[in-house]
Amino acid sequence: MGDEIDNPAQSSRLRRISRRRKWLFRFVAVTLALSPILIGEMICRFAGYGGYPPVLKRMKAYRGTQYVGTFQPGLNTFFWQTLSATGGMEEHVFVTPKPKGRTRIMTFGGSAMRGFPQPRPLVSTSFLQAMLEDVWPDRDIEILNFGTTAVASFPVMYILDEALEYEPDLVIIYSGNNEFYGACGVASLHAFGKSTWSMRAARAMRKTGLGQWIAEVSTRSAAATPADSKPAKSLMESVIADGQIGPDDSRRAAAADNLRNHLTSMVEACKSRGIPVIICTLPANERDMAPLGQDFDLPPEESVSKRFVECLAVAERLVSETPADAVQPFEVALSLNPRHARAHYELARCYSVLGRDDDALANYEQAQELDPMPWRAPGSLSAVVRDVASESGAILCDLVRTFRAASPDGAIGWELMDDHVHPTLQGQALIAESLLKCMTQLTGSVRVDPEPIETLSDWRAYAKALGENEYDRFGVQHRMRTLFRAPFYAESNPDALARAERLCAEYRMGFSESELGAIKFWQDPQTHSGGFRPITGFVGAVLMSEGEFQKADRVLSIARRSVAEYSLWNLELTWRVLMARRRLHASLSPADIALAKEMIEDGETMYRATGIRSPELCRHLGMAYHLIGDHKRAIADLNKALEFVVDMSGFDVVQGLVDSLVQTGQTDKAIRVLKSPIKDPQLAHACRSLLTRVESRGP
Repeated sequence: MGDEIDNPAQSSRLRRISRRRKWLFRFVAVTLALSPILIGEMICRFAGYGGYPPVLKRMKAYRGTQYVGTFQPGLNTFFWQTLSATGGMEEHVFVTPKPKGRTRIMTFGGSAMRGFPQPRPLVSTSFLQAMLEDVWPDRDIEILNFGTTAVASFPVMYILDEALEYEPDLVIIYSGNNEFYGACGVASLHAFGKSTWSMRAARAMRKTGLGQWIAEVSTRSAAATPADSKPAKSLMESVIADGQIGPDDSRRAAAADNLRNHLTSMVEACKSRGIPVIICTLPANERDMAPLGQDFDLPPEESVSKRFVECLAVAERLVSETPADAVQPFEVALSLNPRHARAHYELARCYSVLGRDDDALANYEQAQELDPMPWRAPGSLSAVVRDVASESGAILCDLVRTFRAASPDGAIGWELMDDHVHPTLQGQALIAESLLKCMTQLTGSVRVDPEPIETLSDWRAYAKALGENEYDRFGVQHRMRTLFRAPFYAESNPDALARAERLCAEYRMGFSESELGAIKFWQDPQTHSGGFRPITGFVGAVLMSEGEFQKADRVLSIARRSVAEYSLWNLELTWRVLMARRRLHASLSPADIALAKEMIEDGETMYRATGIRSPELCRHLGMAYHLIGDHKRAIADLNKALEFVVDMSGFDVVQGLVDSLVQTGQTDKAIRVLKSPIKDPQLAHACRSLLTRVESRGP
């Protein structure tokens, strides 16, 4: 009887033990199943895989000042492969904590924000900097343009999150052109998913050591595959996964949702830190850019489809000769198939000819919205920007409305766009003007008073002051010509390619044979394998060699502003400017001395930020110190640079070192330098000639 009473309790204990054993068994089974993955992850971590490098990397600290620089490997984490030389972000180096009294403005977005295809001194942020300096003449203004080529809003959100740590006073966001085809776009080879959560999950997975090892193995395998004879793809072509996106494709809604989510997140991140934010709508070439995709939808009924094709054929035959007569068949065709992007575009052009501007704009908008290859952000994405601004309290910079108001007949075309979405020089200035006016709506230290804006110069005056020139005009059109040669572009918009070809030919007619030689070298992609180089740098070198020092000074001064401030290329171009001026004048002017000191400060900043005093850096610093008469420092740097001099390209190092040694009473050391064994015949001969002059001076 007692056993029977005890049995239920014993059974309950046995059941609890059994459940514990089951869960233990499951835990052991899962652990054993995952152990190869966990062990693999540990091995990969030990081998250096895993984690992400930052986009903004903390460099060296110097006397309490921390240097921070843009870091290309961090940007590459948003791509399945390394960006080409035309991709990425402009290089910047800045300091943290932010210096007292400095107004720091940061801008974020894609290539349109970066300023492509304009050179660095002529992008919208350069215009904005110049305008703000006129409005705020006594302020220390720093604008950091973090616009990045070929990225959708998801990477922009991550970049902004990093950058907010560095005390911006104002944030400007101009993002949304790449929601379909950019990195993390919904139709891109570099897609991480179709929604924000899937992108976050994929990015987290790629952050693991195993994920990165697998990606590297795949990349090596692809690199080992023999290349075919096809020409290399442009950056635009290389991000396309699916070039055709129909009107009902779910990715259209996904692109809008993603932009909404990411813009909202960015605005909230700024507001949580008390940072004002301006967000921009997305202007595009409406009037002079036909839809880039091929329409593939036809009405389902055979009779309606046949009637549509007949009307479209009649309209297309009439459009070039008698646009007025083409209107009616286009209207009939669109009544049968209202989602045909090309028909809307051609009808809009007919309305433009007839002066029916409102009807034209409505159809241009439909053509852009329905384009099966939406490289131009559909108007629905600009509507998202407006909604986010309204809901979040961000300041709206409605560039679409502003660009239309500044365009003939109210539709945006070649006057303000170099291609489908990238603004011309005038367009860059217009963006700056629009942002400046938006800053009148702000409060606090970044508010701009409206009155001074009315007195600002015309955009052409700013362009001239910033260095607008004939070589960069050619460079822009050459880059456009390269872009328009992409098959899908050449097929859909042959007029764009013909226009770029014509403009390139016109510019070339104004150049000399030697200038054309420099330009040809600049056009070679191999020239930019280490990073994009300005066309003005190559032309300036040729002008120097031909003795045109006045013109070389102008062109090289533009070139040095077209590269990163803290770079060897900048030091090299600055040195060439100083050499051109030395040839023009008997002595250096106060402005020249100031430029040499600026060169020294830039070079020393590079050293402080990196801790590396490379031979190239020593060469440039040594020559600049020699130029201003600081011979002690010149000797220290030029001695280091001398170790790497092997031919005539380094003779200026020898000259500078010898002169500094003589100037400081060390003629015997100068003679020893000149008597050192030299293998290069030209350099040896030059040193013997210099030795004769030094010895003739005596002790």
